[in-house]
Amino acid sequence: MMLELAERYYRLALSKAARRELSDAIRFARYACEFNENHEKAARLLALCLHELGELSVGSEDEFKRISAAAQQKKWRQAMRLAKALPHRNVRELNIQGCVYACAKKYREAARAFAEALEKDRGNKLALAGLAEATKRRRTINPPTPSR
Repeated sequence: MMLELAERYYRLALSKAARRELSDAIRFARYACEFNENHEKAARLLALCLHELGELSVGSEDEFKRISAAAQQKKWRQAMRLAKALPHRNVRELNIQGCVYACAKKYREAARAFAEALEKDRGNKLALAGLAEATKRRRTINPPTPSR
């Protein structure tokens, strides 16, 4: 019974991952691993989704601290340069880039970063809120010129 339940959760996780709903895919893959500790496919899917979200980015912590320090000092160019240089473009890093661009009032770039994060994880609430805010701000800062 437990093995069958694990397989069902794995299939749900796989379906969610195929639809790019990584947060839900992670939840279901974890359930599959709990019900069957030896479910290799579920464990592999879980690791892949965590990597894509940026939850397994151990090497990037130093870069995140430098970005945070630059942002706290309001050195936006330095923070943007550091954010842009991040090696892997996972959801976490894209959200960080979007936030740095938004703080620097580069709303077009912020919207692009948040949109790319949403392409990878459609259920990402931070990216969704950031995209909505950046788009709204972009319209108020650069109103369209009337055409003749």
